[in-house]
Amino acid sequence: MTEKKGEGLGISGFTLGIMGIIFAGWIGLIIAIVGFIFCAIQQKQNKTGLAKAGIILNIVGFVISVAFLILVTYYPQFFILG
Repeated sequence: MTEKKGEGLGISGFTLGIMGIIFAGWIGLIIAIVGFIFCAIQQKQNKTGLAKAGIILNIVGFVISVAFLILVTYYPQFFILG
């Protein structure tokens, strides 16, 4: 599979968007922000579908991470095992 020239940031941002959703919390929050930046740079340089999808995934990952952190902060009894 060959990568088209100039799509590296879009692919990276898309991958980070998926990871931001999977790793909800502080790590997911940081990953989503970095992925969003990568996709925004890609969209300015060369608009691609992966970059656009990455922006959406990173926004979703950011929202999920913030919601998770709020839930953990205000309702910790739901996340304590035992």
